[in-house]
Amino acid sequence: MITAESDAMIRTYELATKVAKELGISVAEFVRGAIRNALSLAGQEPWMKYAGFVESGNSNSSQSIDEIVYGRKD
Repeated sequence: MITAESDAMIRTYELATKVAKELGISVAEFVRGAIRNALSLAGQEPWMKYAGFVESGNSNSSQSIDEIVYGRKD
């Protein structure tokens, strides 16, 4: 028996398959990306995984980030 919920799931899968094919990626890759996107919208910004990753030893590094990252200051 097909319920409204299973019908919605089938339509969702068909749409995901269509979009993945248009993007030239697998459905699994599309789903992983969609989940990653949803999580970043929920406050888990992708760049945050790098927060605190680099230590310059300079307590004023936030004021000279261009110089630290690019080696120069504009």
